[in-house]
Amino acid sequence: MALTCVNMSEDVWLTCLTHALSTETEEIMGLLLGDIQYSKNGSATAMIWGASPQSRSDRQKDRVETNPEQLAAASAQAEISFFLLLLHTL
Repeated sequence: MALTCVNMSEDVWLTCLTHALSTETEEIMGLLLGDIQYSKNGSATAMIWGASPQSRSDRQKDRVETNPEQLAAASAQAEISFFLLLLHTL
């Protein structure tokens, strides 16, 4: 099933835009946090509720790398946010 739509909050959009503009001459890397919602008509929508900009750990022009600590922190952020979101929906 193909993704047909992406929804994100203004905060997430501004986080991504700020990250991109703050390093406009370099490639950037970041993680979007969210979920996929499927409708009865077969469409799939990505619901993006968080963003985790990653700083570059390597300054070589031909690559963008991040360190494992940043990825682990983003994973922890995603889990905490998921459980908080789950609590608000109960």
